[in-house]
Amino acid sequence: MNFMISKTEIRNSRNSILVSDESVQDSLRRILKHLLVTGQVDSVFALRRTKQKGRFCYSLISDPELIDEVLPFYPVMPVQGAKALSELTTTEILQKPVAALLRPCEIRAFVENAKQSQGSLDNLFIISCTCPGVIPASRLLMEDRETVLSEHMDNIRNACRTCMEFVPETHADMTVVIASDIAPENCRIFLNTEKAGIIAEGLSSFTLEDGAPPKENLAVLLKIRQLNREDLLAETPSVEDGFDSLINLFSTCINCRGCREACPLCHCVLCDYETARTQHSPELIRAEAKRRGAIRVPPGTIQFQLGRLMHISPSCVSCGQCSDVCPVDIPVSDIFTRAADLVQTALNYESGKSLDDDPPMSIYIEHELQDITD
Repeated sequence: MNFMISKTEIRNSRNSILVSDESVQDSLRRILKHLLVTGQVDSVFALRRTKQKGRFCYSLISDPELIDEVLPFYPVMPVQGAKALSELTTTEILQKPVAALLRPCEIRAFVENAKQSQGSLDNLFIISCTCPGVIPASRLLMEDRETVLSEHMDNIRNACRTCMEFVPETHADMTVVIASDIAPENCRIFLNTEKAGIIAEGLSSFTLEDGAPPKENLAVLLKIRQLNREDLLAETPSVEDGFDSLINLFSTCINCRGCREACPLCHCVLCDYETARTQHSPELIRAEAKRRGAIRVPPGTIQFQLGRLMHISPSCVSCGQCSDVCPVDIPVSDIFTRAADLVQTALNYESGKSLDDDPPMSIYIEHELQDITD
């Protein structure tokens, strides 16, 4: 008997916590298998290990036996979960319930996609975590991968090191405690919605307790992240520092467009930078080379980066995926985080927080931003 899950799911009025003596991964596998076996969900969207060593992928799993391959919140993000999940829900809502394991930045990106008609939260049961951050996928392909994993906090992405939104505040039905000032002695899963409470009633191997919200035990980690973020915002150039600084940062761009393909929020059906309006004809390139004496080929790399910066900064969730895929190590995510901080502050907009907040570019407000434009 599966149930329909609405995007307006009622929040749980109590701070109820499921407690298990098993590890986080074993506890979550037990829950996911229970949901499939009892028919409460039709499938599970989660990260799992592939047959190739050190490689991982998101999968939609319908066989309860394959849940043993799931790696709940393993510290790697091969693709941004919101991007993968959007492909399942763009053209229509899910017809049957799906349990999805998503990190907080993936939830926020998916909320932004839903507001742009690029996905739907209907019929999703979302399990999230207090996120300790992820390691760049390339680091786990090296010979020292076991050392990298054991020294997790020293190897996470810069985006994770500076993330202040690593506790899901909305849209997560369950939140498992992973990042914490004091490591919990057992697996603790907060039940955030009434639906989560109903599911918990059937989990006889867990005990139910009352407890404080997750942020109650995160003051130290939040402070560390805040200081890291302040350093990033102070040290990373942005448009307000002048184009020369950005041109210098983007000077090694090879125009692969990998950042666009990896971004969960770049979803134009036809990217403007793939149209004749922004592409340079061979004749134009030759003419410019003759006029200037030399011209970089391929041209337009700075135009592409700055155009994407302006397009994405109002909705960027600073997930770090763009930096992770850059083959020439441009700190794309740092630059976008800096720009997003400026733009979203000016627009009084928090990306991915609420379905009720219209994207800034979709609404007109008379006399808006006068302190900037006057």
